[in-house]
Amino acid sequence: MFELLADAASLAFTIENVIGVLIGLMLGATLGAIPGLNGTMAIALIVPLTYFWQPLFSIALLMGCWKGSIYGGSITAILLNTPGTPEAAATAIDGFPLQQKGQGRKALHMALFASVVGAIISDVLLLGASGPISTLALKFGPAELAMLILFSLVLVAGTGGESHLKGLISTMLGILIAVVGLDPMTAQRRMTFDILELDGGFDLLAMLIGLLVLSEIINQIWEGGARDDYAGDAPKGLDRSRLTFAEIKDSAGVIFRSSMIGSFCGALPGVGAITAAFLGYDQARMSSPTPEKFGKGELRGVAAPEAANNAVCGSALIPLVTLGIPGSLSVAVIMGAFMVHGVSPGPMLMIEHRELVYALFLLLLLSDILLPLVALPLVAVGQRLVAIPKKYLFPVIVVLCGTGAYSTHQSLFDVKVMVGFAILGFVMKRFQLSPAALLIAFILAPMAEIYIRQALRISRGELSVFVASPLAGGFALATVALFGWSYYRGRRASRQSAHARSAE
Repeated sequence: MFELLADAASLAFTIENVIGVLIGLMLGATLGAIPGLNGTMAIALIVPLTYFWQPLFSIALLMGCWKGSIYGGSITAILLNTPGTPEAAATAIDGFPLQQKGQGRKALHMALFASVVGAIISDVLLLGASGPISTLALKFGPAELAMLILFSLVLVAGTGGESHLKGLISTMLGILIAVVGLDPMTAQRRMTFDILELDGGFDLLAMLIGLLVLSEIINQIWEGGARDDYAGDAPKGLDRSRLTFAEIKDSAGVIFRSSMIGSFCGALPGVGAITAAFLGYDQARMSSPTPEKFGKGELRGVAAPEAANNAVCGSALIPLVTLGIPGSLSVAVIMGAFMVHGVSPGPMLMIEHRELVYALFLLLLLSDILLPLVALPLVAVGQRLVAIPKKYLFPVIVVLCGTGAYSTHQSLFDVKVMVGFAILGFVMKRFQLSPAALLIAFILAPMAEIYIRQALRISRGELSVFVASPLAGGFALATVALFGWSYYRGRRASRQSAHARSAE
């Protein structure tokens, strides 16, 4: 093993490859910080150019671009409540309230620290335990995956609002919206109202921009906050907040657990960084002795999603190098770069190109170490944006939102979708419903439907398939227990609130 790592290190740590990682990180972090653009777009544009470059340099640049974009999205999520990438949506829940308290710099540094730690943990797992993790991932059939997603939906419903009922309403609304489009197994139209563009369902990027970005702008204008104040709503003066060792120590457990959640989600094809970020956030809130602080400016609410979404990167390569199955859209594009250079991902990759694979793993670790060199200057630039008055900044953000929604399919219909969901998001915020819970339910519901129907076909309609295996049964039991606990906690909170009002 040591001999293999030595050979891989000699391939990986060359001047050209280090430069490739740095270029990728800078490009990805810059694009990730711009709402509507992301690392996947940059990767797709770069892949054709890699035909003329060395394989390892090409893949190092692409992986650096991906990793940089995931952190870059957190910069605008924290400073402007405008997630640059979908993966950063959960970060904005507590990141922006911290910015409003004048602690944006502290939140950005916590996001960077959690990102680096989460990525390193994932890459170490990839380097040393790709075999066992891929074996565990193979044990998840349709029934097990269905129960895992059902558990996640109940978790989101229980933590997706100020009350259990509001969280449940937000989650059910997300599931209802996810039904729109063609049936995934029969291709029959569902709730499309004969609108051809709805056959593929609502575009995720347009929906996300509308729900989380444009709706916030509408909300702030409605409250009269776009005249003379500033982008971040922070107290006037230079933000000198600093991340302390005590705060890092307090968040250590949350970062580790979220890193493991992200690593696990990355190893499961199709789950992705968005799901991992929200699951990481939810576990931090559920395990906190003060869950009421989340959503109001809690550092652990920044650390958890950033550790989780960055931890996806390393483990997402596990199904690619072992089974030839891309774990996410970005990895699918990177898979194209492999094939451009005559390298076919799959079971034979670890046999025919072992040094190349482990060299890639080492370059992933290098990108984690180099990320702060690229991120810290961007943080400084981002903080200057907060000093720009909203009346100048908001029009620019609206243009970027429209460009981002239009760019995916070059369709004005997606811009209309963005506006529609912006109005929905604004209404939800006025009634204290959670757009984040709606969003994660929208992402998970189609996967849950497919896995449930596949499991029922395999079992010929027997519902016992969902508790037949230890994994499926364990998730089913955990789902029932979580639902009961969420209901009990909601009832107890309502009684305490009613008692407090009567005491007044």
